[in-house]
Amino acid sequence: MKFLNIFQVLPEKDRQRLLVLAAVFLALMLWTWNLAPALKTLREVPLQLSQLDAQTQQLKAMQAQAQILQKSPRIKPNEANSLLQKAASELLGGGARLNIEGSRATLTLSGVSADTLAQFLASARAQSQAMPIEAHLQKFSAAGPANKDSKELWRGALILSLPGG
Repeated sequence: MKFLNIFQVLPEKDRQRLLVLAAVFLALMLWTWNLAPALKTLREVPLQLSQLDAQTQQLKAMQAQAQILQKSPRIKPNEANSLLQKAASELLGGGARLNIEGSRATLTLSGVSADTLAQFLASARAQSQAMPIEAHLQKFSAAGPANKDSKELWRGALILSLPGG
């Protein structure tokens, strides 16, 4: 009540200034707490939708891959071991050593290209149903003997889980 009395006592110019200041303050509060967060959300929605679409596509691809693996016939552990040995020797050659103990296989790499390693992993998964469960890999560059171009290779250890374990 006192405020209204003080407000009425003020000169007309001061009352107008106070009303403008109150309107600006009200507009600032409205913007800060209501409109700005809503506009920010509206700007971020298309990016979030595209990210969610990409994740959905990735999950659908993984689901299809899992269904294919579920439908594939189960192979015996000794058959899986021999298929994995064959894939390692054919694809990786002398750049890797495979040691199989029970339901786990340890692949030690000493210099294998990324493409060759990817081919081996795809073959191991499809043929022997081996799944990588742990990897300790390092990328390094090796210069070719005929030229000075460096080639990126991988070294380290890769542990695979075999079926039947």
